Amino acid sequence: MLTSSILALALAASGLAVDIPAGYRAVYITSMVDKKFVVVPKTPVKAGSTLVVQTLTSKPDQQWYIKEGSNVTIQLAGTTLCMDGGAKANWKDMGNLYVQECSATAAAQKFNVMADGRIALEAEPKECIDLQYMKATANNPVGLYACAGLQNSGAADKGINWPLVNATTLH
Repeated sequence: MLTSSILALALAASGLAVDIPAGYRAVYITSMVDKKFVVVPKTPVKAGSTLVVQTLTSKPDQQWYIKEGSNVTIQLAGTTLCMDGGAKANWKDMGNLYVQECSATAAAQKFNVMADGRIALEAEPKECIDLQYMKATANNPVGLYACAGLQNSGAADKGINWPLVNATTLH
């Protein structure tokens, strides 16, 4: 207990501690293809890192701050990095997703987090977060795919469905 208190104080003093934004919650973004896999930035984590899936370890570096609704920014927990769709030319099937420094005005960082499990870029064209090739294996890329899903199946397409698991329920 004392160690965690000292660590929290050290982080706060160094300016590294980042509070959960109001109305948001800390979650693991799990894959419907295999819920043992979660969305994370490729390591080393820095602005410009692409997103991949890794096996869920329930560690803080796998957590995101998120809420349901439109115009949502998805922030990597404890950092100032946000999920980012990259340049508009990238907003197409199989386009990469990244983390970049959070920006209140970046269209590439505005998402529609839907109750049915899909997470879409807010801007047109509507592209959803996708587990590329529906492969739940370590370091498989997480990118973009049409929100209509394979054969217009919508949220039934497991590759574009991302159940959010509260981080507090896995500890």
